[in-house]
Amino acid sequence: MGEHLVKLEDVSAELLELVRASVEISLASIKGDEDLIPVLNIKSTMIVLQADSLDEARNAVQTVLDSSAVEHGVLLYNSYATIEGGQCARALLAEAYERNKDLRLRFAQYYRPSKRAGFLNRAQPLERIGELTFMPVCADAESGFCAWGRDRPIRLWNPG
Repeated sequence: MGEHLVKLEDVSAELLELVRASVEISLASIKGDEDLIPVLNIKSTMIVLQADSLDEARNAVQTVLDSSAVEHGVLLYNSYATIEGGQCARALLAEAYERNKDLRLRFAQYYRPSKRAGFLNRAQPLERIGELTFMPVCADAESGFCAWGRDRPIRLWNPG
């Protein structure tokens, strides 16, 4: 799959709405600091992808889109990110696909996981950090993409 520049205003409104809805559903399903198994949202169905790697999950997305009448899909998973100030946060990552187009759009929603109540601590709900962010390709990042802070890339990494 080739990487090329895409303006968000050129992307279908239906695909962007699917990304937003997918992120909302996924954030609501995350409990604590758990890892989200890669999931594909195809508008009417969420499919858990039993894959050993992210590349395998991406190939499964292409297979679903190529072998069905589904026009759009959003692959969702989470990772860790070091954001501005060196702070570690979780990132919900969404990769949007369109059938018959050589295109993969990447988005991130950074968040702090929810916490259970403890002896001296109150429970805290999941807290979003910033807005849903479009992520450009980042050639020198091991995972292949990054998000931009004010003046430098924010690195995403997977501890596993």
